[in-house]
Amino acid sequence: MSSTRWLWPTLLIAPLACNLCGCRALNQAPNENKAPDSAQQSKPASAPPATTSKKAPAPGTVLYLHPWVEPREHAFTILLPAGWIAEGGVLRIDPRLGPTNSVGAKIDFSVKKDHAGSVMIHWLPNFTYKDPRALRGMFRVGSNYMGCMVYPVLDPQTFMEQFIFRKQRPLAQNVRVLERQPLTELAQRYRQRSAVPNAHYDAGSMTVAYDEGGVRYKEKLMAVIENIAGQGLGMWTNHETLAVRAPEAEFDGTAPLLSVIETSLKGNPAWVAGENRGAATRAHNALQTQRYIQDQRRQMVDRQRQVNAEARHSSWLFLTGQDDYVNPHTGEVEQGSNEYRNRWVNSGGDVIYSNNPEYDPSWDTNLAGRSDYKLSALRKR
Repeated sequence: MSSTRWLWPTLLIAPLACNLCGCRALNQAPNENKAPDSAQQSKPASAPPATTSKKAPAPGTVLYLHPWVEPREHAFTILLPAGWIAEGGVLRIDPRLGPTNSVGAKIDFSVKKDHAGSVMIHWLPNFTYKDPRALRGMFRVGSNYMGCMVYPVLDPQTFMEQFIFRKQRPLAQNVRVLERQPLTELAQRYRQRSAVPNAHYDAGSMTVAYDEGGVRYKEKLMAVIENIAGQGLGMWTNHETLAVRAPEAEFDGTAPLLSVIETSLKGNPAWVAGENRGAATRAHNALQTQRYIQDQRRQMVDRQRQVNAEARHSSWLFLTGQDDYVNPHTGEVEQGSNEYRNRWVNSGGDVIYSNNPEYDPSWDTNLAGRSDYKLSALRKR
C-alpha cells in the first residue's frame, strides 16, 4: 500500500464489516460485465483502439470521478462523482476544555449525493469518555472531566443507538432495527496491535430502517469501543465509527459506487507528518501536569503515527474489492476498485471507470477537451 493511503481511525474495519454497504462477495449477484476478483483479473496492457468520431458514451456505462480536497487543512483528498457534495473535514477541539480530546485532530466528514443526504457516507470523530466509576462519584454523568465527557462505558450497539443514530437522525420515525452483528475479527485485530494493558475491545454493526422526510431509508452503522479500565484510568473511546445510508429500495444498488468513493480516500503525507509532530508535542505538554493519563495519551499519539497501518485494516478496504494500480502519470501505486474492467486517470487526478470494452476517453465528448487520460494498469505481483 502506498504510504499516502490512509483512513482516520474513526472508521476502518475488518472483513465481517462488509454488510455495511452490501459486500460484493456476499450480497450481490455475479455481474458478467464486471471484472473478476483481483487474483484472477486480467487487464489490457493498453487502452482500446480509439475511434475516429467523438461521441458521448451510453448513460450509466462510465463513472467519472473528480478529486475533492479537504478544505480546512488540506489533510486528505477523495474522489467524488459529479454533483456530489462533501462536507466537514478536520475537527479540532478547543484545548481550554481540557487535554483529553484536544491532543490530536479528529475527522468529521461526509459525502452526499444531494443536500438532503439521500445517499451518503459519514465518518464520525472518535472521542474519549471518562467512566464515572473511576471517579468515585465525584463527577456527575454528562459533566466535563479533563476535556472528556463523564459517561458510563457503552457496548458498540448501545453507543451506535444512543450517541450516533439518535443524534444524527432526530427526525427519524417508524424506526426498526433490522440487524445487529458483532465484529469479532475487528475487535481481535485491535487487541493484537494494542500496547495498553487492561484494554478491552468490542466491535459491532447495526442496520436500521426508518422514515425521514417522506422517504423510507436503510442505514448501516458500525463502531469499535476501546475500554481501558485498569491503572485507575477508566477511559473509553469510540473508533472506526461510520454510517452509510440510502433509500431502502436503492441501498444494495448503491454499494459499488459507495465502495469506489470510500477507497479513493488518500491522506496528504505532509499533513500527516506535521500532525504527528504536533500531537506528540501537545500530548507531552498535557502530560506534564496530568501524569496519570500518560499511557492513554501515548497510545493515542502512537495510533496517529500508524495511520497508514490503520488504513490497511479499514473495513471497507476489505469489503469493497479493490486492487493496486500504477498511475501512468506519476508511476506511483494507488488503490482503486476492481469492480470495473478498466480504469483511466489524467494528470489532474480525475479517474474514470468503465466495464464497456469499447470505451475510450479519447472519443468521449463529456470530457470537455481533456486528452491526457491514460489507462491505469494493475501493479505487477
